Amino acid sequence: MAPERCTETRTGRRRPLRGGILLGAAGRVLAAGGGAATTVIVARLLGPADTGSFAVAVAGLALLLTFTTLGAEHGVAYYVSRREWSPRNALRVVVRLALATGGVIGAGCTAVVLLLDVRIGGLTAWQLALVAGTLPFVLTWYYASYVAVADERFEVFVIPPALQAVVMLVAVAVLAVPFGLWGVLAGLVLSHAVPATVTLLQAAAQLSRRPEDGAEHGRAFLTRAIGFGIKGYAANALQVLTYRVDIMILAGVASAASVGHYSVATSVTLTLLLLPQALNEMLYPRVAALTAEQSADAAMQRYIVELKTVRHATLVVIAGSALLALALVLLVKPLYGPAFGPAIELGLIRMPGVALLGVAGAMSAAFVGRGYPQYALYGALLVVPVTMGLFGALIPLWGATGAAVAATTSFTLSFLAAAYFYRRVTDHNPLVAMWPTRSELSDYVELVNLLRRRFSRRS
Repeated sequence: MAPERCTETRTGRRRPLRGGILLGAAGRVLAAGGGAATTVIVARLLGPADTGSFAVAVAGLALLLTFTTLGAEHGVAYYVSRREWSPRNALRVVVRLALATGGVIGAGCTAVVLLLDVRIGGLTAWQLALVAGTLPFVLTWYYASYVAVADERFEVFVIPPALQAVVMLVAVAVLAVPFGLWGVLAGLVLSHAVPATVTLLQAAAQLSRRPEDGAEHGRAFLTRAIGFGIKGYAANALQVLTYRVDIMILAGVASAASVGHYSVATSVTLTLLLLPQALNEMLYPRVAALTAEQSADAAMQRYIVELKTVRHATLVVIAGSALLALALVLLVKPLYGPAFGPAIELGLIRMPGVALLGVAGAMSAAFVGRGYPQYALYGALLVVPVTMGLFGALIPLWGATGAAVAATTSFTLSFLAAAYFYRRVTDHNPLVAMWPTRSELSDYVELVNLLRRRFSRRS
């Protein structure tokens, strides 16, 4: 039986996106800073080889997360943001889902790597098993944060990744010297266990109090959420392959030091996505909510939100690319050490593609929020086979340089696909949508004035 729509909704206006975007950006910057500092510590204390092994562990955990969720997080956010599914009921359902699927898949992976004595990128079977056992914690805070952002509890949404990065930084700084790579991996586990606990406590206290529904209602909505999310999930899973599998392939054909160089280039260039992703994470549920209202005023608000998000994403990646190029040239060797010099060239090769990927994310969030997740899948089905072919051909031939060339080509193709479907769904010309106007520039002036007033009141 199909679940009934939640009849009670929160009264009053929706929270402004500006505050959520600021919080999201701050959280992502903190998360990136903590992650970068952790990589620097590992690089300085343990060298390129163990830095590469740590990158393989992080990439492997990201792949496990991706192939476990089935897109449930996006479906949950879709129905909660449309105020059809009670946030508290959704939280209970997704926590049970996280513990069940994370436990089963984590245990299964552990059994496989131990029985077959699998070794990847300098990691032993027991080290891989430790990474796999982290999955239930990751899924818990990941799912809970999506319920929070759909309920416009932006504070709850932004804390987990930032807290994860901070805990990992502290734990690795303490454990790396006495325990080496084992200590780094133990810090990785702790960095997900702590946010899982904190996020659950925060979400339980702050989510909207609407009429709670029974277990049958929750299961029915979870089925609908997976049915909706799996369309976009397939696209996300395929895209994550293009983000992470290059390191795994490189680990199989190149030295651990080469993997370490490429992992630094990857982590540095991905910082270019921090602010665009903060925009996208707020755009998707807001577009879904405005689409559900089906009024002329809501349609106009949606049009403005979509257009401004794409333009701000464009501005951010243009400015960020200039800063990132300087950072690669001036800071990589002083921070990571002279041995990481090759990461500079690799980062410069990846950077144009990553910039285009930041804009593509805003376009994708717009048409998925409108209820067309299948277009994200179509784009991935077009791009990923080409990407896998490039990885298979270029990485064995050129090593880390081949991985960088293949990655930036893949990201460019993803942008072209997203732009095509963005125009098809929204009827906005993507080139016009990307072109900033005086209005967007004045937004930054207003933002600076707002922050100045807030700081002046506090002082």
